[in-house]
This record gives sequence, structure tokens and C-alpha cells, in this order.
Amino acid sequence: MRDASGSALFPFSRLRLSLCLIAAAGLLLAAPRGRGSSPADARLARARYLMGTVLEIDAVGSGRDRLEAAMTEAFEEVARTEARLSNWRPGSELSRANRAASSEPLRLTPETFFSLERAIALSRETGGAFDPTVGGLTEALGLTGRAPDPARAELARGSIGWRGALLDPVSRTLRLSSSAAAIDSGAFGKGEALDRAISLLRRGGATAARLNFGGQISLLGAETLAGRRAGFDRVAAAGPDGSARETCRFRMRDGSVSTSGVSEKPGHLIDPRTGRAASFRGSVTVLADTGLRADALSTALFVLGPREGLDFANRRGIAALFLVPSRADWQRRASEGFPACVRVNP
Repeated sequence: MRDASGSALFPFSRLRLSLCLIAAAGLLLAAPRGRGSSPADARLARARYLMGTVLEIDAVGSGRDRLEAAMTEAFEEVARTEARLSNWRPGSELSRANRAASSEPLRLTPETFFSLERAIALSRETGGAFDPTVGGLTEALGLTGRAPDPARAELARGSIGWRGALLDPVSRTLRLSSSAAAIDSGAFGKGEALDRAISLLRRGGATAARLNFGGQISLLGAETLAGRRAGFDRVAAAGPDGSARETCRFRMRDGSVSTSGVSEKPGHLIDPRTGRAASFRGSVTVLADTGLRADALSTALFVLGPREGLDFANRRGIAALFLVPSRADWQRRASEGFPACVRVNP
């Protein structure tokens, strides 16, 4: 969905990712070339259902066939990432590891070991505000498709803690310190999938692209001539109340933007430090250089809340925008690193 200015509009609505982009008209068809584009340039938009939502890719590149092949490869890599990291698939590599790694160290594929290394590093960086070891609790609460188990949930609360996920880089193994512990990829899996897709699009000759994965956006070549002509750099954010009412606009460079909120499913974002639902009721949008980092940091800052979260963001140079409930509307509170945000009247 776009406003009169051509900005992409993100209503806050899908689970933890409050951003939602409706792709440009012509999805699944070749988009027209921008005025002044090279005759060899092509613009294509494609979509596929993956990881329980829709991944939309809108890309510009030299040669239609080559661009089509790169987009196909990107979708296939996201499917492979889902097969490794899904919490919803009992047969995924991560699900198998969660079942077995408390008994003995379990050897992982290089890709999954790298995924967990990055996730645990972000847990350390955020002081546990983001912590993928909430998996035992989210499963027991019924947040990953299984029936809720209150007794197991109480046990799982005591198993949360990234220090209990022991990664050995020499043997490339994972060991979980508790049988109640499990890794949840919900706050980093889509981000990593976006990073892998962007890498393959770049390698396949895409000069600019915008990927929307169930609300998380990643950009390639946003500040190139092709990216600006396609409007990939323009972003519009809406209020976190489930409406599509736009609150502000800003421009993005390459990287990823992720928003965490609970408008559609209150209580699904867990504070790992307490094992209870995070108390904040607004939303937070984070811009970062990678999808995985944006994904994890938006969760961490939501858990921290506006006061503690903005202090953390400013100390770390993180670009973050909180929308905080107020009597009349949503109050915007941005970190020092967030781009200029143009207020839009209701």
C-alpha cells in the first residue's frame, strides 16, 4: 500500500512484526522500467509463502532471465533456512537439536551453528533482553502451534538463559544445560533468511531490491539511481493499534527494518529476564545493517521498553523509534541515530 507520495506504508499488524507492506501493483508480474532506465534493465516482483507468512521480492537488475534466476535462488535459500531453523517443524534441524542437545552435545551444520553463534552474541550484547533460549517456554505456552502446558511452562521459565546454550566451535556442537530449555528462532530466523536472500540477489546481478518478509523489510541498493527511482528508500510507519493510519515517514539506506509490537497477539513477546509477557504496549522499530540484527534488536528493545530501551539504543548507536501510548495519540520517541521522521497529520 502506498500513499500519495509513493512511500511504502507499513501498518502494524502481524504478530511480533508490526510492519506490513503491500507490494507494488503488478506483484508476480514484471514491473515496468523506470524512466531513463537502461533497455537491458528489468524490474520483477515475485512472492512466495514461507515461514508462515509471505516473502515479497521487488528487484531491479540487468537482464530479466538473470534476475529471475537470482530471485528463484533467493526463495529457495529462504526455504532451506526454514528447514533448518523452524520451531514449527518437528523435523527441522533446530527442533531435532532442541529434543536431543540436553542429553549430549549435538553436532550442527555449519550454517545452523553460525546462526546460533550470532543469536547468542546478541543475547550477550543486550544483557538477555533478547534471548533465544525462551523456546521451552514459548512452546509450553502454545505460541509455536502446540497445545499449552501450564505445568511445563512453569518449569521452562527456570531454564531460560543464554549461558545455558553451550556452543563449542571446535566440535561445532550445541549442548543445552536443561531438558526444559530450547532455542526459539522466532526473533532471528526471518532476519537471517532475509540476509541470505539479499546476498544471493546481489551475487545474481540485482542492483536494487526491496524484500518484505511478513513485515520485516530488507533493502539492497536503496540509494542507487535504480533504488531511488523504484522508491525502495522511502518508508512510512503507521500506528501500532492495528490501523493503517500513517504516523511518520523517513528514508532508509541499505539494511533492514524490523518492528516489534503486540497489537494483534498481546502477550506473545516474552521478557526472558522474568519469563512473563513484556509489559510495553506500544511498538519499536529498529534499523540495522543486517536482517538478523534488526530482528533481534527490535525484540530486545521492546522488552526493555521506551525508557531503558532508548538509553540502550543511544549508548550503542542503534537507530530506534518507539511509539508509546498516550491519551490523545501515539507519542514518538526516537533514538539519536534514527533518521529524520516527518510527522504526518491524521
